[in-house]
Amino acid sequence: MSTPENPFDQTIWDPFDPEYAIEDTMHGSGAVIDMLQIPAMPYGNGTYYQFGGYYAFGTNTVDANGQPVYEIRPPSLGTLQLEREIQAQTEWLHVFHRDGDAGLARLEAERQQQRLKKNGFTQAFKDSDVCGGGKRLDDCESAIEMRAVAQDYADKQTTEKLDVGTIMSELSWLSRKCGSCALNCSVAVQTDDGRPTGIKRITNTKSFEADLSDQ
Repeated sequence: MSTPENPFDQTIWDPFDPEYAIEDTMHGSGAVIDMLQIPAMPYGNGTYYQFGGYYAFGTNTVDANGQPVYEIRPPSLGTLQLEREIQAQTEWLHVFHRDGDAGLARLEAERQQQRLKKNGFTQAFKDSDVCGGGKRLDDCESAIEMRAVAQDYADKQTTEKLDVGTIMSELSWLSRKCGSCALNCSVAVQTDDGRPTGIKRITNTKSFEADLSDQ
């Protein structure tokens, strides 16, 4: 039956043995927990698709800290956009069950390359994210160093600024060109009313030399 914690739970309790439950395999507590174990799929903009999130906290969208993001989406999305979203989610699930985290890192590297080609830049927000150069942030020396310095900067931001809202401050003096992937790399620190949120965004853009080599 539904509960205040999970109104979508359709678990059926055995009337002859109240200790035993016949769980709804799609929405029951166990099913939701299993889905929540699947790594969230990055959208590339600081938000992620969390499988099972809708049944756990009312939305499938979370931020880099895993906190729910409640968006007002158009009442009717284009059929093509919906198909693309479902295809991306299905591919993510397939790769996860087949190849695990390593497979997801390779898949996201491909998607980041597509974003770089389409938009001219990529963004990564948490350790497990893949940068435009194809490495996870926790496996990239440049990203590790830059985010460590950014964390030190964030730790010194102690002044509360009421009603300022959420701001992403680019630390321009930390920008550099990554030698391993020939991309320009920069880092930004997110604050909420002046208080650091713990989110440190890495942005990659093509370098001038890389643009010339593409000609």
